[in-house]
Amino acid sequence: MVETKKFATVVIIGLPNAGKSTLLNALVGEKVAATSQMPQTTRGKVLGVVNRGATQIAFLDTPGIHKPEHALNERMMRHVDVAIDEADLILWMVDADEYLGPGEHALAKRLRKMDRPVYLLLNKIDLLSKGRLLEKVVTYKDLLPFKEVIPIGAKMGLNLDPLWAILERDAPEGEWAYDEETFTDQTERSLVTEFIREKVLRKTQEEVPHGVAVLIERWLEAGHEDFPEDLDPTGVYIAAQILVDRSNHRKILLGTAGEKIRDIRISAQREVKKLLQRPVRLELHIKVEEGWRDRPDKLDRLEI
Repeated sequence: MVETKKFATVVIIGLPNAGKSTLLNALVGEKVAATSQMPQTTRGKVLGVVNRGATQIAFLDTPGIHKPEHALNERMMRHVDVAIDEADLILWMVDADEYLGPGEHALAKRLRKMDRPVYLLLNKIDLLSKGRLLEKVVTYKDLLPFKEVIPIGAKMGLNLDPLWAILERDAPEGEWAYDEETFTDQTERSLVTEFIREKVLRKTQEEVPHGVAVLIERWLEAGHEDFPEDLDPTGVYIAAQILVDRSNHRKILLGTAGEKIRDIRISAQREVKKLLQRPVRLELHIKVEEGWRDRPDKLDRLEI
């Protein structure tokens, strides 16, 4: 007997630093979204596709919901709106180890107006006692008539099987939107860009939080006249620009005698080599451009 095909677009939303990108990577089984301890790491809508039996789930990771302060943030919030409009099912992810605040209340008010099922994911359950977790469940259940409340640990892959069972159960019948080989809409270049930015955020922590972007300047394959002679011909040469909006951010990124930027380059090059599965030579250049977060031309070029 042939199983009936099912397809669902599932959006993952929440406040900054709830663990949305970590969950997407865990569900897809591939690193398709940059992650860090810094909020607002994700700036656009990231697709991750998973096929399970007759069911295809298209996950949409989104930027953390926050009050926009720049044109950049306004575009980020538009990505959230578009993703919610596209979704069949909504996963609201919260950091269960944090307090319930005004941001959660505002989001709950917004979600009450939606005509689609909303599922609450209480993340980071490995940090809570059972008693405290139960208190959290009771507290959040009063906010919204959730279809389900699922405690998970995205980083450790905890309790994801019940989540999968619920998504497969509730996915509507329909033809798959993507072929069997597709697992993301991210190109190699966009992934490389995000992985470099991830390393910048991880290595600088709060010193260079949001005023940084990465742009690929050159991507050279063997045969190009400028391809390095000493690089393996199966490899790729990548030159990327790290854009910052303050001169002191440039100093932080450089570090003492260039130590910080070397550390970022080596770490990012290792990640990119793993992604591309071939030799990589990565060069990084820092450029100061004040106010780039409010410049439409820059945001367009960065595809934000």
